[in-house]
Order: sequence, then structure tokens, then C-alpha cells
Amino acid sequence: MHKRFSFTQLFAAVALGTFVGSRGLAIDVQTVVIVLFPTGVLWLILEYRGNKHAYWLFWIVIMGLVYLGAGLTFQEVEWSHEPYETAVIKISQVEVNATHVRVVGYFPQEKRKIAIHLPPNEDAQVGDKLIFSGFISEPSSAPNPGVFCYKTYLAARGVEGVCWPEAYQIQKARRRPLTVRMQGYLADNIRKSVEEPGLILALVLGDRSQLSQDRQTLWGRLGAAHLLAISGTHLGLLMLMVSLVLDRLPIGRLCRFVIVQLALAGYVLLSGAGPSTLRAFLVVILSGWAELRGRRRSSLETWSLVGCILLLSQPHLIYNLSFQLSFVAAGGIILWGPVVKFSRLPRVFRPIASSLYISTIAQLSLMPLLLAHFRELALLAPAATLVLMPFVVVLMAGGMLVGLGAGCLGVGILLDVVQRIMLVVEQGLAKWAVVWSPPRIGVEVWLTWMLFVYAGWRLRQPQVAKPRMTYRRLTWAVLLLVVIVSLPPQLKYPLEVTALNVGQGDCILIRTPYNQHVLIDGGGDSLYWQERGRNVGLERVVPYLKHRGIDKLDVVILSHPHEDHLFGLLAVLEDFEIGVIYDTGKPIDSPSYTMYKTLIQEKGIPHVTVRAGDVLRLRGGPRIRFLHPHTSTIGFLDHNDASVTAALDYQRATVLFTGDIERLGILDLLERTNEEQLRADLVKVPHHGSLASMEPRLYSIVNPEWAFICVGPNSYGHPHPDVLDYLTANGIRWRTTEHGPISFYTMWGFLWPW
Repeated sequence: MHKRFSFTQLFAAVALGTFVGSRGLAIDVQTVVIVLFPTGVLWLILEYRGNKHAYWLFWIVIMGLVYLGAGLTFQEVEWSHEPYETAVIKISQVEVNATHVRVVGYFPQEKRKIAIHLPPNEDAQVGDKLIFSGFISEPSSAPNPGVFCYKTYLAARGVEGVCWPEAYQIQKARRRPLTVRMQGYLADNIRKSVEEPGLILALVLGDRSQLSQDRQTLWGRLGAAHLLAISGTHLGLLMLMVSLVLDRLPIGRLCRFVIVQLALAGYVLLSGAGPSTLRAFLVVILSGWAELRGRRRSSLETWSLVGCILLLSQPHLIYNLSFQLSFVAAGGIILWGPVVKFSRLPRVFRPIASSLYISTIAQLSLMPLLLAHFRELALLAPAATLVLMPFVVVLMAGGMLVGLGAGCLGVGILLDVVQRIMLVVEQGLAKWAVVWSPPRIGVEVWLTWMLFVYAGWRLRQPQVAKPRMTYRRLTWAVLLLVVIVSLPPQLKYPLEVTALNVGQGDCILIRTPYNQHVLIDGGGDSLYWQERGRNVGLERVVPYLKHRGIDKLDVVILSHPHEDHLFGLLAVLEDFEIGVIYDTGKPIDSPSYTMYKTLIQEKGIPHVTVRAGDVLRLRGGPRIRFLHPHTSTIGFLDHNDASVTAALDYQRATVLFTGDIERLGILDLLERTNEEQLRADLVKVPHHGSLASMEPRLYSIVNPEWAFICVGPNSYGHPHPDVLDYLTANGIRWRTTEHGPISFYTMWGFLWPW
């Protein structure tokens, strides 16, 4: 190739191809192969002839191959509809919690890893064989973002099936695997020698089961949770300990290298071989081998090569949070490491400045991931890491010695003293822990991060990029970022309308550019499901709102008080600050409605009865026009037909919300409302797409481009096929919430779905 090959570019291509291939896009394997084969042949021809276009074809071929491999790896498994009889797995992983024991093993019949749920008191251990019968199915997906997704959790571990067995039998292994026996030996020694072994077990073996959740939360708020992950620090400390012994032996460099790597490999296996541990181990091997051969490899190239190896061998790591955090943090440190030097500082201050600098770089590198996954950024992280790191190093080194049997030498007593001092330090730092939780992860965050990466790339290679040109470009980039940040919200952010997946019910969130939030209905459950303890508000609505960083709802609108619209609101009213509530004022005799009225009174929430003609104006231009019900007819209509019908207007785009209005209510709406007031770009199909709400005149007057249907599993036949056929025949594109939330965005008069 005419241009220099780079592992950094290869890693980017592999990561992008893996991510796209894992999303299950509608491109079948045959199509990809048909396209890739001639493209590959063309690349070989152009490369042989020295054509400059061969370089770009090479990367297209690479991305295509990775995409194909990831697509085959992540393709949906069609599990049998019949129960498996006398199936066998060898247990490779055991997780115990309060409700069940989850064992994981390789299932030879389907050549996949599966997870099996056993009773919480079952004694299952790694190495045992599990003989079971029952159905194996695909793990459940999260109905909405913010809700725990079991499918993603298992996929990150390479597990693709789950089973609650009808019958099972455990055959105990005659001899446990060596790694399991060694883990038990080390853990037992630590427990015998230390009063509070939870933190040391987490630091040495990666076992956090005995570390209290409160302490883990505190470390997260301090921004020091990364110190608990088995990573390069642990391997570096072990290398130092092994090297101190090897320095006293008459052995050559190659033998020394092999012994060190074997020691590290053993520790990697004992600590669970997590993504961060594997990354550090592979970096040590590649760097050590290059040094042994007298060659020097770029740290950025080594980082990229390790990423390629891990992703190509284990594509599911693309969804593993530990992999993401480890690689992004390491990449940021490598990228910015050579940029700032501390040689002019007094020698005593250099380690402090270097530690603060590296921690700050890691935090900035992880900013998008931390905000996306946790909605917060610990501002004390660099200082907390600097203060806690010496304690962590002492506990790791002492924990390794105690695990190997040095507890009798008094090391355990020393560790107890260090832990007591460390606990006092943690409590002192907790008073200063400041967490930044932005109301919106917007364009500023991503542009700032992109500028951070670009600046590191330019500044670390002065021999390639002329310094004066670099500074000039960065200055213009910073000025552009300042201008974008200074723009008013309506020029940067769209207005969002999201219909949540709450099963058979309605729940719609409106988010304005100025971060005002309007919630229309809250979903709900039938009385039958309520009696069985299911609560859609707690399980689906509240987690989603918290995931979006929402702590206050400016407006709540209850379209009508039926259970599938009201019940989920009760949890919302209990957990969130509410600005004002709008409803029809038409009561219903139900426990949910009684609780609804009680919560409004107890929390002192302003309560407004809405009628046609009322208008609610929001900051920055959005307005909600209430079109139904009318004062003169609400007394004659049932709750469905009296549903609040409202139009949301913003920048020449309109969304029409219709509740569960049926034919009688629709006719009343059409009779008393000007046709121009009903025109909309997006309409919520009334009453979950029921045939009773099918009125062609409504759609001909509204003339929408898009329609959405709030619907879930039901026995009513919603949405009715005739309704869907009518929408399709009239060129109205539609989507439902049956398989997840649907969002529509409008900005500058344009409307688009996501």
C-alpha cells in the first residue's frame, strides 16, 4: 500500500465493523459475500499494479470482513420450541444472588454458551456437570433505556441463551480445576489473616461479593472505582515482585521474560481474566517481546493491536463496559502522555503532578462513556486517585503476600491498620465529593471530547504536524466550540417526543430544547397484574426518566383515568417533583384514582382541569393546544371518548395526541374543531389502534406523515389489522412501541424518527 499501514486505523476499522455487524442490520450474509469477493479481487489487482486507490479498498475489505464475522457471531439463535431433554453443560461460571444461582456453561448441541437459573440454595461449583431438561430461550431485552437489560448483560459475557430448568441434576467434579483451587487457597488465606477481607479480595482477586454496596457507591462518587479493577497497576506490581526474586538468579533475559509472563498469565486466570486484565497482559507481552528483540513499538500502536486481538477473538466485548472503560482510558493516557512534561518542576513534585495529570486525562477520555452509562462525572477523581493510590498499592502487595501464605509474618495486622486509616481518609474525601450531572448530554459534550482527542493527536506528534499550524487550528477549533456552546438551545437541540414501551398502555415524554419535560400518561397494569405485584411505573417509567437525568416533570397530563394510563403515574408522582397536573376532572371509582388524588393533595401539586380552547405555552416557543373535551359534551361522553386531545406546535411542526378517544369522541372533536387546527405531521393513533377508534375522516383532515401506536401484548387484537392497512394504504408511515420506545424529533420545521 502506498500509505503507511497503522494498527490504530485497523483498530478503528475493527471496532466500527464489529459494532455495525452486531446491530443486526438488514443485510444478509449472501449479499455481503457477493459484494466483498469482487471488491477483494479488485483490491488485489490494484495493489499489484500500485494504484493509489488500493489503500481505500483495503479498508473497505477489512471492515466488510469484520462486519461479516460480527454479524455471524451476533446472529439471533433460533432455540427449539420443544424442551431439551437430558442436556448437559460443564459449569464454567457461578453467580449467586438472593433470588437464584446462575450457572454458565458451553452447550454443545447448539455450540453456544447458556445461563441456567437454579434455586438460591443450590450448591453448584465451577467444574461440575449440570444435567437438565427444559426450554432454552433468548434472554429478555430491556423495554426502555435505563431498565436493566438481561440480554445485553449476558451478551457481554458471550451468553446467548437462558433456561429455567424443569428438572436438573448436578454431578460433582472429582477434582476442581487448578485455577478454582488456587483461588480458594488465596481467598481462604486472606480471610484468615485480615479482619475485613472484602476490599483486599476485590483488589487482589477481583471478587467484590464481600465489598459492601455502600463502599462501592462511595468509590464511584469519588471517581476511584477504577482502582478496584484488575488492570495494569496490578500486573506491574506483580512484575516488580517477581523481578526482585529473579534478579538474584543467574538466568538469561529470555528465560526471565518467560518466567515473568507465566507468572502474569497465572494471575490473569486467577483474577477472572476480565477485559481490563487481558488488555494489560497483552500489552506487557507485546512490549516485553519487542524490547527483548531490541525493537521499539509505539505505545499507541501496541494499544491498537491489543484492541484488534481482543475484538477479533471476542466480538461480544464491544458491549462490555469494562472493555470500553479500560480501552478508552488507556488510549487517552497514551494519546496525551507525551504532550505535557514536568521536567521543570522540582523533583519532589513531579510524581504528584504526573499522577494528577494522568488521572485528569483518563477522566476526560471517559467523559462520554461515564455520562452515557452513569449520567454523572466525579470531579474529585484526580485528587481522590492521588490520595487513595498509595493505600491501594500497599493493600494489593500485602494482599498478594497474605494470599500466598505470609499472614503468619504479621502482614495481615499491617493490612488491618492500613484499612482503618484508609477508611478515615475515604470518609474525609466523601465530604468533598462533587458529582456533575448535566441535564442533557448534548452536542457540547461530544464536541468537547472530539476536540480533546484531536488536540492530543496533533500535539503528540510535532515532527508530523508543524507546531505553529497546530496551535492555529486548535485556536480556531476552540473558538468554534465556544460559538456553538453559546448558541440558544432552540438552535442546538431538537424537541423530542418519545413513546415509552409500557406494555398495553400509554406513556409519552416530551422534552423541549430548554429541558422542560412534559409527561402524558404513565402506562399501567390491569388489576389482575397489580394483584400479582407488577408495577409498570416502578419497573419501566421511573428508571427511564432517571436514566434521562430527569428529576422534575414540569407538566403531567392524564388523558383519562383508566388503569393503563393512570396506574404507572402513581410511582412517578411519588418519586419526582411535579410542576402542574392537567386532566379532564372526570372522576372514576378505582383505588388508583383515589391514590392519584391523595398524592396530589399530599404533595401540594397544582391541579388544573383542562377543556378545549386552553393553551399551555412552554419556554422557547413550544405550545400545547387542548382541543378536546368540550365543556358542553364531557358529561355525555365515557372516559375513552372524553380523553384529552392536544396538539403540540413547534417551529412549523405539529404533533397530535389523542389518548383513547373513540368514534363518538372523534366525531365530537371533528364537529367542534377547525380543520386547520387538526393538521399535524405526527399523530398518536387513538386507543392503541383499536377498530372502535378507526375514523377515516380524522386521518384525511389531520393528513399526517407519521403515526405511532402505543401498544403491548394484549388479547384485544390491538392494533387492528384494518387500521394498519388503512395507514399503509394512505401513505402514513407508522411505528409501534411493542418492541421498545420510539422517538420523534423536530427542529427547524423538520420531523424525523429515531
